[in-house]
Amino acid sequence: MFDLIECSAFEISATVATLNDFFFPVVLFAVIFWVLCEIFLDVGVETQSFLIDKQFASDGNPTGKDNTQQAGDNLILENLRANMAATIEEHNTKAESFDFDTECQNLKALGARKLRDFCRNRQIKGYASAYNRRGLDGLVDFLSAKQIYAHQIEQFKHVETLAREH
Repeated sequence: MFDLIECSAFEISATVATLNDFFFPVVLFAVIFWVLCEIFLDVGVETQSFLIDKQFASDGNPTGKDNTQQAGDNLILENLRANMAATIEEHNTKAESFDFDTECQNLKALGARKLRDFCRNRQIKGYASAYNRRGLDGLVDFLSAKQIYAHQIEQFKHVETLAREH
């Protein structure tokens, strides 16, 4: 007589279907995002280092040492951090400038003809305009910007001569 509620064991109401349609993609995205963050980000190490820094910076005495000894330890720790940062920065600047200058010299030593032949055979676009503007220096800068090094050109030349012999 009154069919206000039709129930079936396998029927899903419109409200539940709407909620499923909305929440399923959101939850799926959140789970995939969380898994990718766990794989590619190193959050655990950052959290541990934060806790260690917090432990050393606290006024409390977690190790049981007296305050003068802890102050001396903090001073040693700060000196080590400063020395490590300075050493890393000095090493990076020396390595970058040395490699770049040496590589430019090595490319210039090969000569313009070999560099142009390499670019022509490899079909690298833009080398001719760089050579026409600034000559050998322009071509060397162009190849350095493309991250092409002298040893790659020498390998290519060696392979090319082997191919011609056979």
